This record gives sequence, C-alpha cells and structure tokens, in this order.
Amino acid sequence: MSSEDSRNWLIVGRAGKPHGVHGDVLVDIITDFPERLTDGMTFGLGDETAPSEFHEVFKIRFHKGRWLLSVRDLRDRDAAESWRGRYLYLPEQALDELPEGFYYEHHIVGLACRSPQGDELGEVTGVDQGPGQRRLIVRRGRREFLVPYVPEIVVDVDLEAGTVTIDAPSGLLDDSFITA
Repeated sequence: MSSEDSRNWLIVGRAGKPHGVHGDVLVDIITDFPERLTDGMTFGLGDETAPSEFHEVFKIRFHKGRWLLSVRDLRDRDAAESWRGRYLYLPEQALDELPEGFYYEHHIVGLACRSPQGDELGEVTGVDQGPGQRRLIVRRGRREFLVPYVPEIVVDVDLEAGTVTIDAPSGLLDDSFITA
C-alpha cells in the first residue's frame, strides 16, 4: 500500500459489471455525497474491510443512477471484470467539512439517546437508509425503534458528550405497542 493507507477510508461504491470494451466500470453508489468522486481523484479499491490498492479517476459520469467510471491505466474489459463486487473508497472528510447535521454512521453508533429533559431513551445501534428518509436504529433493552433522522425529532448530536437528543413524538418509543 501507499501512504494513502494512513488515512481513514470510507466505502462510497461497489463495482459492478464492465461497460463497453474500453475498461469502464458501472459502480453502485453507496454515499450521500456522490459528487465527491471527481475526475483526477485518487480512490481506493478493496474488499469490505479496507482498500488494498489505489487508482486515479480518468473520467466519472452518472449513468442510470450509477457511476460510469473510467480509470487511468484500466483500458481492458477483462481487467474491469475483475473489479466486480469490490468496493470503492474515498478518504473520510473532516466533520467540519460535512454539511450541517450530517455525521458518519460510525460516529453516531454507540451514542446514548436522551430526551430533551435528560431521560435515557436507549442507544444508537445503526442507521437505516430506508426509502425516503434515514432513520436511527435505537435499542432500549431488547427492543429496537426506528427514529426518523429529521431535525424536528433528532434535535442534537453531541459527539463530545456521546449523546443524541431525541424529542420523540408520542408513541414513537412507546413499549405499549408490543404485540404478543
């Protein structure tokens, strides 16, 4: 690996089938910020754990909801086929570079959930990228609740304090809806 591997890298896409005969690759987008991958940028390629090699984007464009990626020095369809199923990585942005209210999933998983009054509501165990909106997965005891990740409900994320403040409407985190 190069010096690139000392940075924190995040999965942004998954390579699919080759496109055309010149080594272009269709890539499923797995990021909220697809515009970050640009012509001339270095990206990582690897399995689900980490990038194992680094390449340079020759040209990137959108094609039917995916990226159509041309990679410098990848000009062969058979070589592009060997990328199928592998993950594309970009370096993590600093938190202050993200739009307001955006956090990486690995920063909020494990945070304690509190009401605005300070009552304990559970712990964030994941993020559900459901259709239409993102939701926090909050575990309390043996139950999990899906909490819409909207500013009216998730009113504060405090990474230093390790907390998420949730102003839950009536019934959202209510155990009385358990069915036997």
